[in-house]
Amino acid sequence: MNGLVRAMNVDELEKVLESLRMEESDNRQYEVKMAAGGFPQTVLKSICAFANMPGGGTIILGVDERQDFAVTGVYDAKNCQQTMANHAQRDYTLPIVIDISLVVVGDRNVVIGDVHEIENGLKPVKYRKTGSSFIRQYDSDFELSSLEERLFEINQGIVNYDGSPVPNSSVADLSKPLVDGYIISRKRHSDILASISDDEVLLRTGILHHTGELSVAGLLALGVYPQQFFPNYTIKASIRGSSDTSSRTRAVNVRAFDGPVPTMLEGALRWIQSGSREYTMDLEDGNVASVCEYPAVTCREMLANALVHRALNPIAMIETITLILDDNRLVLSNPGGLFGLTVGELGRTASRTRNSRLAEICQYVPAERGANVIEKLGSGIPKMFAEQQRYGFKPPQFIDGEIYFTAILRKGQYGKSQRLGVRMANTERIIIALSGATLSRSEIEKKTMLTTGQVRYALSKLVEERRVIKTGNSNDPNVAYKLVDEN
Repeated sequence: MNGLVRAMNVDELEKVLESLRMEESDNRQYEVKMAAGGFPQTVLKSICAFANMPGGGTIILGVDERQDFAVTGVYDAKNCQQTMANHAQRDYTLPIVIDISLVVVGDRNVVIGDVHEIENGLKPVKYRKTGSSFIRQYDSDFELSSLEERLFEINQGIVNYDGSPVPNSSVADLSKPLVDGYIISRKRHSDILASISDDEVLLRTGILHHTGELSVAGLLALGVYPQQFFPNYTIKASIRGSSDTSSRTRAVNVRAFDGPVPTMLEGALRWIQSGSREYTMDLEDGNVASVCEYPAVTCREMLANALVHRALNPIAMIETITLILDDNRLVLSNPGGLFGLTVGELGRTASRTRNSRLAEICQYVPAERGANVIEKLGSGIPKMFAEQQRYGFKPPQFIDGEIYFTAILRKGQYGKSQRLGVRMANTERIIIALSGATLSRSEIEKKTMLTTGQVRYALSKLVEERRVIKTGNSNDPNVAYKLVDEN
């Protein structure tokens, strides 16, 4: 499982708590609860959620998150352990295996339960009291809808949905520029394909199904407008405050990216860069580089992975890919968990994909910036880590939610790299052009034609850098902002 395989000791517990203090919350792997006054009933949903997750998870009782994860102890160590074991055996539609141990910190007892993952073919396990099943998403437990429960069942089998025909589609639904580029690339890399007709290339490489209709993969990669057939094969992007920690909460200020895979990829990448600041940095190799706070190479690989590896079964296609940009991080989440490997194996073992046809096609589909949508399979994750390390930025974080996969990119701590200067994002430049004026946020929105989210995000940065002075009560929607005249 993803937790510890033996009883945790005091030093290991402190390392876990220190990591949670840095995150300022529980996370995908650990749920912390107070238990000084009795066994916390709220932990029962967490046990169910962890059992449904790849690798399981760990319950820690006797620690207070509100006191900076201080050890406060449990009400009765023996009773607490027995109660957890009893609940695991009787309160769920299947017995859940929990390895329960005790750690003594000073004179206080901490009870730890390592929850084992339920066997795939038996998921999702449900909490009997409510009849509901749960999964873990970042630091919270989420109740699954009936459609999401169905996703668990579908994910048990290996079905290549990307090779299926799309009813009522035809070659007329393909983008000629994309097809031309694809055929040139395929023929350049294969003597056999170079010797046959273009139409036969489309058939032999899975763009066309033998029925004469397009395959799902062919339509998504090379179609004029795939959303005619799959309305939710989109990326929904939004800017929101950092207090919204879940990637599954309702989005605000949504921008939707549609079209074929390469168009969505480039559109979402431009959106990230337009809402992010750019740094001029002195690198360790002696070079000076300008880099976005969310590096383009890293973001491009994250977006390509979400588009190519997302689940394509009929239930999953009801869901969109979500892209959230807040004060401190970028969160990208797509339907479908990892396929055939774990988070720990990402970038370290041979890549596996549920959409083998789509992945193969996208290796030969050129995007706007010249490079193909993806390179060889398995190269994206190492490239992300290398790019982040180059600039001294934090590495990406990956969370496998079984039916969702989430990639998180946090703003960098610069490490040994030295920041020489900061260049404003496009949205910040637009607002600064109003220098000398004192305006409310709504007035800034009207004058700049920016969205509420864009203005709020940009103003927070400009206030922090003292380029804008905020006057009045922050809770007042008409609080005034004085834009400093730098001349």
